[in-house]
Amino acid sequence: MKKSLKYVPKSQPDAYDDMASLDEFTATDPRPGHDPAEPAPRLILAMSLVQGALTARDRARIARDTGTAMIVGVPGPDWVDPVAAALTRVGSWGVTFRRKGGKASEKPETGSDEAAVVLGAGRNVLGVSHDPDRLLPASLVATQDIRIDLPPPGPWVLRAAIELVTGMRPRRVPQGAARGLTFDEVTACLRRGSRPSDCVRRLVAASQAKLRGDVALNDVPVLSETHGYGEAADWGLRLAAAVEEWRHDRRNFSDLPEKCAVFSGPAGVGKSSYVRSLAKTLGMPLVATSVAAWFTSGGYLDQVIKAVDAVFAQAASLSPAVLFLDEIDAIPNRSRIDSRHAEYWIALTSHILTKLDSATSGDTSRLVVVGATNFPERLDEALIRPGRLNRVIPIHMPDQAAVAGILRQHLGDDLPGADLAPLAVVGLGSTGAEIASWVRGARDAALSERRPMSLPDLVARIAPPETRSPAAQLAVARHESAHCLGTEILAVGTVEAVSIVGRGRFAGRTNARLRAVETMTADEIDALVVSVLCGRAADEHWGAPTSGAAGGTGSDLAVATHLVACKHGSYGLGGTLAYRGPPSEITALVERNPGLMAIVEADLRRLYETAQALIRENEAVVDVLARRLVRSRILSGAEVRAVIGAPEPSGTPADARLAETGGVHG
Repeated sequence: MKKSLKYVPKSQPDAYDDMASLDEFTATDPRPGHDPAEPAPRLILAMSLVQGALTARDRARIARDTGTAMIVGVPGPDWVDPVAAALTRVGSWGVTFRRKGGKASEKPETGSDEAAVVLGAGRNVLGVSHDPDRLLPASLVATQDIRIDLPPPGPWVLRAAIELVTGMRPRRVPQGAARGLTFDEVTACLRRGSRPSDCVRRLVAASQAKLRGDVALNDVPVLSETHGYGEAADWGLRLAAAVEEWRHDRRNFSDLPEKCAVFSGPAGVGKSSYVRSLAKTLGMPLVATSVAAWFTSGGYLDQVIKAVDAVFAQAASLSPAVLFLDEIDAIPNRSRIDSRHAEYWIALTSHILTKLDSATSGDTSRLVVVGATNFPERLDEALIRPGRLNRVIPIHMPDQAAVAGILRQHLGDDLPGADLAPLAVVGLGSTGAEIASWVRGARDAALSERRPMSLPDLVARIAPPETRSPAAQLAVARHESAHCLGTEILAVGTVEAVSIVGRGRFAGRTNARLRAVETMTADEIDALVVSVLCGRAADEHWGAPTSGAAGGTGSDLAVATHLVACKHGSYGLGGTLAYRGPPSEITALVERNPGLMAIVEADLRRLYETAQALIRENEAVVDVLARRLVRSRILSGAEVRAVIGAPEPSGTPADARLAETGGVHG
């Protein structure tokens, strides 16, 4: 084999350059810096990559001392040493800088004077790094004569390397055969004595295994099939449409709209599941990392920086890819850093921000970078500015429609046609993972008895066993039935489901579709308040009012008080045009303003008397509905209307929103 390593462009696949032969560059090199023990396949691969990028003029220039400053960017830190070693065989260097990051000394000012002195003496200087502008000496970067940014090895480089290792040319090397592989992983696939086809097979298998990653995407739906993600789903679908345009060469990757974001929400809300669905929708591999885990590498600055660089390098090697930074709030907010540790944390945060800049807006970037946090208020503002992660998008707990959708998604072909809306009412407040576990449990129960799954199997998983006395159950049922009656009779909304299944702080729950409060008249707000107070009125009619209708911010009395206060102080619908404050602040204003408190109290008492009269007039209907609710525990809106005698709704107002009555009783 006396052929060079460089393949010319694809239009001339069989043409070689005649500069360097296999024997020449694998022979022991007497020049300083050569490592005679370096395995031949490693050197062959590095030389293949280098020779494929150097022009004949470049090789002639660096072969002798000409005072040339050369910078080589490599795919990742693990490529630095082999590429630098390969270049020592084709160039004469006065000094070589190999920088992989992670050391405090690897910064632009370090070695800058040495590079300047060597260049001034007419000697060549070489700098090799995966991040040249940040790690190499400043004088070398500023005065560079030759700049080469080496991509991961493509088909032609791999073909040359395989031929030089095995002595035979492979018939075909597919595009992306080594995608995502480190330098050592590629060289481990190139073995002397192997057939070229075996080398290619190993490369493809290793790449596919790497692309699958640690997080399999087979068990997640695409975003269009998910439920409850709201704004986050809209963002992901817009991005997916833009990515398709990029794949069809109708736009540049750098022009994709908002390809980075942070998703926030309480633990268990499904942020990680969302990111997996996003990656599947985009058709990209997912590189997932926990920011908090970066600090488990030892805590020393250079060790943490190495961990950061390794993650970004892995994502870049797999690009186009989705890089997921979970627990991103672990990146310290510089405005809150203790002065005693400021130097460490500011240096680290600045390094991470620099990596984000390169990953999100670099000319060659092909990454979608997303973060997740339970604490968005802790984020450094520089993280979420435009051009980096852009903004924070909240993911809320699943609402009733989302719970029903998630149930149906996991049920698949089981329970076809079952009305899941009532079960979704009971399941409110649960995470997607919990909802999926209900279906698995119900399916396992049916399988253990070798029969098809039934609706009671699912109900048994969602609704905890009843432990309250019959009298307590009836009291809760009357309270919820009174809410249903008020909602339907006063036409303030449409009941979707009602339940007396205890869950969390709720002893029961009524879900109804209501108009948006902001577009209601004074009479419509009054009717809504009456429907909310009907639960307390029922408590008093069949016994005595209890704390079940008050206490928490979402309780019946809290909701009623807020609505009445807004009517008088925010909406100008209470007989005065004076604006006292926004709805978000009006309840606090009532507490501080005795005059406003008196107005709100008088109006609440008037509306409560209306609720009491409504319950007295419909006592029999409420009682029948309550007793049926005790037997079934969950009723659909249609079943409620059948008892009350209310007509089925002909449609839902365009501005409708889902509202839930609050309090211990619901």
